[in-house]
Amino acid sequence: MEEKINILLVEDNPGDARLIDIYLKESFENIFSLMTADYLSKGLELLEKHEFTIIILDLSLPDSDGLDTFKRIHEKASDTPIIVLTGMEDESMGINAMKLGAQDFLVKGKLKVSNLKRSIKYSIERYRLLNELSEKTKKLEEQTQALNREKLRLAEAQKLAHIGNWEWNIETNIFTWSEELYRIYRLDPSEVVTYDRLIDLTHLADKEYVKTMMETSISEGKPFNFYYRIIRPDKTIRTLDAKGEAIRNDSGKVVRVIGTLQDVSERVNEEEMEKLAVAATKSNNSVIIADKEGRIKWINEGFTKLTGYTLEEVKDTHGEVLRKGSDTGLSQQANFYLSVITEKKPVIYESKNYAKDGSEYFVITTLTPVLNKEGNVERILAIESDITLRKKIEEELIRANKVAEQSLKEANNAVQELMQARKELEELMKVKEQFLANMSHEIRTPMNAIVGFTSLLLKTELNAEQKQYINAVKTSGENLLVIINDILDFSKIQSGKFVFEQIEFRLSQVFSTFTEMMLPKSTEKNIQLLTKIDKKIPDHLIGDPTRLNQIFLNLVGNAIKFTEMGEVKVTVDLLKESGDEVELEFKVIDSGIGIPENKLASVFEGFTQASNETTRKYGGTGLGLTIVKQLIEMQGGSIRVESKVGEGSVFTFNIKFKKNLNPDTGKKKVQEMPEPEFLKELHILLVEDNNLNQILAKKVLNDWHWKVDVADNGLMAVEKIKNNDYDVVLMDIQMPEMDGYEATRRVRKTFDEPRCHVPIIAMTAHALAGEAEKCLNVGMDDYISKPFDKKMLYSKIISAINKNYVDK
Repeated sequence: MEEKINILLVEDNPGDARLIDIYLKESFENIFSLMTADYLSKGLELLEKHEFTIIILDLSLPDSDGLDTFKRIHEKASDTPIIVLTGMEDESMGINAMKLGAQDFLVKGKLKVSNLKRSIKYSIERYRLLNELSEKTKKLEEQTQALNREKLRLAEAQKLAHIGNWEWNIETNIFTWSEELYRIYRLDPSEVVTYDRLIDLTHLADKEYVKTMMETSISEGKPFNFYYRIIRPDKTIRTLDAKGEAIRNDSGKVVRVIGTLQDVSERVNEEEMEKLAVAATKSNNSVIIADKEGRIKWINEGFTKLTGYTLEEVKDTHGEVLRKGSDTGLSQQANFYLSVITEKKPVIYESKNYAKDGSEYFVITTLTPVLNKEGNVERILAIESDITLRKKIEEELIRANKVAEQSLKEANNAVQELMQARKELEELMKVKEQFLANMSHEIRTPMNAIVGFTSLLLKTELNAEQKQYINAVKTSGENLLVIINDILDFSKIQSGKFVFEQIEFRLSQVFSTFTEMMLPKSTEKNIQLLTKIDKKIPDHLIGDPTRLNQIFLNLVGNAIKFTEMGEVKVTVDLLKESGDEVELEFKVIDSGIGIPENKLASVFEGFTQASNETTRKYGGTGLGLTIVKQLIEMQGGSIRVESKVGEGSVFTFNIKFKKNLNPDTGKKKVQEMPEPEFLKELHILLVEDNNLNQILAKKVLNDWHWKVDVADNGLMAVEKIKNNDYDVVLMDIQMPEMDGYEATRRVRKTFDEPRCHVPIIAMTAHALAGEAEKCLNVGMDDYISKPFDKKMLYSKIISAINKNYVDK
């Protein structure tokens, strides 16, 4: 009859105490007695009155917590083995308790009946064996025969628990092993084991770790407890639990190391299986864990819900019942199984299965190999997703596809028709663009002469009536140019060929520019033009100053045009500011005729003005505000208008600009504009095929006292440049014999220095999108459209000369 085990359980959680009581009855039936205490103080009182075989101790109690709980119990009952209980998050506390003398520790939440039974038996036996071993070692010389008997008993106990003891004599480097250790390592008991031999048998990945742990224990004289793997001579791998300590002599030098080794391979495998199962339990899919032969060992709740089968019904099978006896993906003859085992990679496949009630269901199965530390397949994880509904939908889709095929055929026909219509529209747009280009050239060429000669006539002596007529012609010409420019800008925007620059500029300079340009018109009408810039706005910005100036010219020009008396005021305020960006709010305020309330919504529509009377009285295309609105919105801004008839209008718009955080305000001037007396020496080549424009341009250039040669086409221009030194070439684009593009290419590519670098300025009636870029791409230095502004032409000529001088 087995000896009765008297157990003291110190546990404050009634649920855990009840569970342990159940496990004890299942493990030891009637050969144990149990006394419980829910406080440390009560446990200490029971130790005063009773003797116990083993103590099971929870470290977290109402009147004590942590390792202090263990220390107080251990002080009271140092001759009784103690098993420590810890929470799932405090496993390290259990290890520390074992270092202080606990025989084992169990984790609440992972506690099983087998773990508890094994721990109690092993702890009692281990405690007894260690005590006996210690005492027998001290009395080795006097009790040789008794020691041999004890060694035999110890060997049997070690065999039962897979625990072996060892001693390492550091001076001789010889290990003394128990029989069980030889069995664990599968070595011949006659073999003399050394430290080097021990390391040689250690798994390659764990060798350095074992060396470090042993060296640390010897150098610091501390106990050790760690896991490591060994490789037996038959190549099998086992996991060992090593415990021990260094023994010092009287002088304090470490001379021996003693310890135990326990084969815990099965326990480690069980723990890994439990971790895998815990993760799989949380999955909504069906999950199967099989061994490396494909035999089912565990299923989750999702599997049972999907199939109706329990673990008992499918355990140790390959799941053939799901296929009505046929092979499954886990069957050893199946290609999916063989692929997982040989390639050690996941395999995915679809299959039709049968539930316990006979119903069909479809799944996508992923077979994933679970590898051990050596890289070999240890288990197979099968995760199955129910796709029965998807299969039904696929069948419906097949039927629907047949219906859709006919619809698709009809749709394809419609697409072909749309593509044909798109092609015709694109051709129409090309015709429109070409028409605008031709009209621009044909209108601007004579307009250049009209505007130019009227300006020259106004400088001659005229009587009042003649001057009135010439002014009328000049105004009409300028109005016609505004209409042409509006139509061209509108066409650029509509075709998507409008490009915005991102360059450095000064806001104050933009205000100064449009004010200077608008001042003659406002002075002529005796209207005061005022500007105001918020002082909080940084002056140096990054954006498109040309388009901003264009917006102002339209809005301020309209304000002056529709104002008979009073003033026009332009303001800008800081709306928002971030690290590198500002949002500005601009206002153009006038005291003019105003806009009727029912017309406010349509003022930004193309070819629209407030009324027919406005069109007749003030003229214009009605495109100016449309272009302004689109220029603002294309930069991410918005515009709105407020107005009352007879009181004036307020146009408000906002645009975001980047701040120029590093403005180069200290730039050196490349070269100041030459003084007038030096300009008399300039030699200009005018390349122009229109006789009137030749006369006009030559007259303007002669007024500046410059020498002018004329070439009727590009071919003549190339010849003249070859034989003469010119300071600047004014090049028309569209000419007979050879156009301006080809003439420029020949000069740049075929002439020697310095003639190949002569400054060439395009002076053309073409004004569509991309014209300036095209001119610059062929090698021209600048671009000016006809009719040209005298000041602008002068500025561009001087700028080209300065640049050429600096480059040289």
